[in-house]
Amino acid sequence: MNREEVLKDMITFASRAYKTDASQLNENTNLNDLGVASLQRVAMSASIEDEYDVSIPVARFGQFESIGALVDYVMEEAE
Repeated sequence: MNREEVLKDMITFASRAYKTDASQLNENTNLNDLGVASLQRVAMSASIEDEYDVSIPVARFGQFESIGALVDYVMEEAE
């Protein structure tokens, strides 16, 4: 798995969870700007856990400011 693949997946997961057009998202997109509803965070966390077997508690999820920061975390934890 490389960073570009993980980034593509994170954008897809964010698009689904936050009901946002994926073409409007990139690694600098601020997750809090997309929404702060816990249901959205849970949905995105579940997608990440299913795809990468990486657990992200909802409380921890809120600490990631951007999609890129989330990608970095997933890459570190999935090693």
